[in-house]
Amino acid sequence: MSGKTVKQLAPYYIFLIILCSLLLSCETKETKIVKRTQFIMGTLVEITVRATDNDLAHKAIDKSFDEMSRLEKIMSTRLPESELLKLNLSAGNENKITVSSDLLKVIQLGVHWGDFSNGAIDISIGPAVTLWKFDSESPALPDPEKLKTAVDLIDYQNISIDRNSISLKNAGMSLHLGALGKGYAVDRAVDFLKSSGIKNGLVNAGGDLMAFGSGQEGKPWRIGLQHPRKPEAMIASLDLADKAVATSGDYQRYFIRDGKRYHHILNPKDGEPAENVMSATVIADTVADADALSTALFVLGPEKGINLIDSLDGVEGMVITKSGSAFFTSGFNNLPGLSLQDVKNNLSQ
Repeated sequence: MSGKTVKQLAPYYIFLIILCSLLLSCETKETKIVKRTQFIMGTLVEITVRATDNDLAHKAIDKSFDEMSRLEKIMSTRLPESELLKLNLSAGNENKITVSSDLLKVIQLGVHWGDFSNGAIDISIGPAVTLWKFDSESPALPDPEKLKTAVDLIDYQNISIDRNSISLKNAGMSLHLGALGKGYAVDRAVDFLKSSGIKNGLVNAGGDLMAFGSGQEGKPWRIGLQHPRKPEAMIASLDLADKAVATSGDYQRYFIRDGKRYHHILNPKDGEPAENVMSATVIADTVADADALSTALFVLGPEKGINLIDSLDGVEGMVITKSGSAFFTSGFNNLPGLSLQDVKNNLSQ
């Protein structure tokens, strides 16, 4: 691949692949499978529901997509009128900015996981993200001095929260919610499906996924974890019901320069792409939590990362290193329907 070409996200790069064939033709007299896809938050979002009322299913999906689009307008760093961008532009001002309840919740969650991971995930990483320009047609390595200056601005502890008001202490600070904003939006989409009367569904936003209820014939939703180097291959599969999955991988947004892969998952400590890991997967109760923790696991690596995830009840994880080794939390092997045979067979690069 040319060093001047960024790999854009394509359907076959979505690394959580739904194994069961959920087509509109797969209907019974009792239930209908309805599946629709829309491009939101820079990725393909697929919503699948199993319901007896076709009209209800479509209306519920419409509401969920609308909610995700609304949240994108709040948390985007690209949309000029986004609430997050306005907050970032206020950095260094003494006055606190009153924010919406959604932005407040996501920022509070980011600070929480920043504390828990000792800064492995840091939502104030915006200055470094801006320098890397992974969405550019001609990405280049950041100027080292500029990157050092950016890293000096990264510290989630300089986010001040007072009730529903927020300020960023230092001029030049900026928040980037990519590590959990999309997960939060998926959680809200699921909430809208449920409140609309949908009892069985699955929302997949480029690998940030939540499944609730059951799939075909009342069985759990069956998902696969994609190989980080072979889009057509899976390394594991499992049953999922009322749980969330998120994977952070070095193959979503990246470029290659002089034979080295530079990806978008940055270590807040130095602003550089985190080393030694190809992918990190976390199973948790909410997508926002799984999203944040998969990023922390990726940054921390096998030893520290697995220990971090193991310290949490009801959370499991897997990390795959660049050498092709896989590491798991203590309860990962007990996940329902788990098959790890392809981990052993398909990790050669």
